[in-house]
Amino acid sequence: MRARDSDRVFLETDHGKLTYGEIVSRVEAESVEPVHVLRPRLDEESVVRLLGAAAKGVAVVMSPGSPDPGEIDPGGASMVVFTSGTTGVPKGVRLTLANWKAAGQASVEHLGHGLEDTWLLAMPLYHVAGIGIVLRSAFAGGKVRILPRFDGAAFARALHQVTLASVVPTMLERVLDADTGPFRGLRAVLVGGGPIPRELLERASAAGMPVLPTYGMTETCGQVATLRPSSPVARKAHPLPGVDLRIGDGGRIEVRGPMVSPGYLGEPDRDPDGWFVTGDLGRIDSDGALTVTGRADDTIISGGENIDPVQVEAVLSGHSEVEAVMVVGVASDEWGYEVGCLYVGRTHPAGLEAWARDRLPSSAVPHRWLQIAEMPVTSLGKPDRLLGRSLLGSESR
Repeated sequence: MRARDSDRVFLETDHGKLTYGEIVSRVEAESVEPVHVLRPRLDEESVVRLLGAAAKGVAVVMSPGSPDPGEIDPGGASMVVFTSGTTGVPKGVRLTLANWKAAGQASVEHLGHGLEDTWLLAMPLYHVAGIGIVLRSAFAGGKVRILPRFDGAAFARALHQVTLASVVPTMLERVLDADTGPFRGLRAVLVGGGPIPRELLERASAAGMPVLPTYGMTETCGQVATLRPSSPVARKAHPLPGVDLRIGDGGRIEVRGPMVSPGYLGEPDRDPDGWFVTGDLGRIDSDGALTVTGRADDTIISGGENIDPVQVEAVLSGHSEVEAVMVVGVASDEWGYEVGCLYVGRTHPAGLEAWARDRLPSSAVPHRWLQIAEMPVTSLGKPDRLLGRSLLGSESR
């Protein structure tokens, strides 16, 4: 926290404002355990408790309703944040104050945000995306405007009064459904957490919203690559200062930098100068910009064929009566895995399958189809592929 800015507003909610000085005083008055488990809400009290626990010991940040983690060895971390677990069991990521400081410095240098900026927060405070907004703003000396929950119309109204925001694609779509702009006061809206349709980026740009695709994860304190401000609309992201990116074996994205976590709970520290191998696939162009092409863990191997669900989703999304689509692998005694598809739309499964057969290799055409009213997403708005697989596995074709 920037103590010299004690009179400057740091936090703004529906109930009032708190200055940097007031936050520091409340943090200093906090009585916390050496290892303090938090299940934060989107409110000022949770922000104070989070900052207090990280400053005085270790903040173990978990989602509401999650089971007690038991005895924890933080291994020198100031914070433990659990991954979203959309493709497996959530893992506790150890993050140090040095990691967060490096992440804050890189964000400030890349985006140029500072004292006069206000960052809109409606991301959960138990995800690295929400925590990162608070800590980056505290590092830069800016202000955070908190909404107690995400609502497309309320978020759109608030966007007219802030300069920075972070969203996932689903949130962005709902904001634009509620308000077509123009959003003149915004300097940047970071969009990450999943594939971003080009049409959605262009729609946001037409509304006067400076959208910047971003890439990051819990293990890197959030963003490590973001499209440079003032760049043409594109589905790519440039590495932040101090971040090294490369494409390793199997097309996996690898990251190196001072914001990378030393390791997971219960595991030894990584080599601080080594490369962190992500579960994401991508490519890097001649400009050094990263394009994320999918998840390595999501690759479906069916009858010996490797199928990229993101590419299949891109094709199926082209159907005029399909509003949203998710493609996952479903266990099969005959093929190992079968390609399954959940979709929101008016067309009948048989008709969509016939349409797909004209546009996809036979191995990539889904064997199982499920028409649903709403796409399953996590609390952060990411596609919930675990639930998707469960729904397809429990339904007949």
